[in-house]
Amino acid sequence: MLEQGQVMDTLVFGLGNLVGSFPETLAAVGMFISQVGFNFVIPSGSGQALVTMPIMAPLSDLIGVTRQTAVLAYQLGDGLSNILYPTSGYFMATLALGGVTWDRWVRFFLPLFGIWIGISLCFVIYAQVVGWTG
Repeated sequence: MLEQGQVMDTLVFGLGNLVGSFPETLAAVGMFISQVGFNFVIPSGSGQALVTMPIMAPLSDLIGVTRQTAVLAYQLGDGLSNILYPTSGYFMATLALGGVTWDRWVRFFLPLFGIWIGISLCFVIYAQVVGWTG
């Protein structure tokens, strides 16, 4: 549907204009942050890959980010936030089984999540700086 309605081309063009003026390293960081955001709306890893990678692959070519760095941004952005967002059904079920409220979990987990985000940003930046090609 995204292809037939030419929505994908519009998204790539819009995102390209948004991050195209940034240096390549910051563009890679933007791709990572967008994946973290997409994971809130689409908590399924395979569903997120189906929707975002056809957008992120041509976008990475357009803005000079290696495709492997784009995939790394997807993997880290999807994986880290799976145990934070309340839109993830299995995560919320696990909290319910453990008798832990979501707000209590967030207060406990947020400092660690921040550290993980920082480490992930270092990996994404490093991958782009060295031109990681797998």
